[in-house]
Amino acid sequence: MNLAVTVLVLCLGPILIVVGSLMINADEELARTGSQATGTIVDFDDVTKASQRRITVDFTTADGSPHRTFAAVEHDQHPVVGGDATVLYAEDDPSQAIVAGYESDGVWFRGVGVLLTMIFGAIGLLAAVLRGVSAVRGRFRRRATKGVG
Repeated sequence: MNLAVTVLVLCLGPILIVVGSLMINADEELARTGSQATGTIVDFDDVTKASQRRITVDFTTADGSPHRTFAAVEHDQHPVVGGDATVLYAEDDPSQAIVAGYESDGVWFRGVGVLLTMIFGAIGLLAAVLRGVSAVRGRFRRRATKGVG
């Protein structure tokens, strides 16, 4: 059981890196190939925690149907409710949409994945070094006690 939990924790960072990278790639593809619409910022959560700063944007597709999308907001960005925002969406599935100029959620996932990989990797490396040092000390002690008797 402990081994399974350890493997899961060690794999969590790399999994988040892959998921975040796939999300970023999908958003970049949508930015290149998506249909463009002018949306209206209808809400802005201006909170201090970076991962929760988001805008809500309503937009209308070329066929006239209304849709809503969300985007992460960096601390140096100050969107205004009621302001315009450029939305790029997949014509065949408008629920797949990004707001131009705002960060992809994939950036957050990838960043957390890198951080977890570094933390758990460092802990794993430290544990391996300590285990190795302990094994070497044990050998020296066994040799020293053999030679005494």
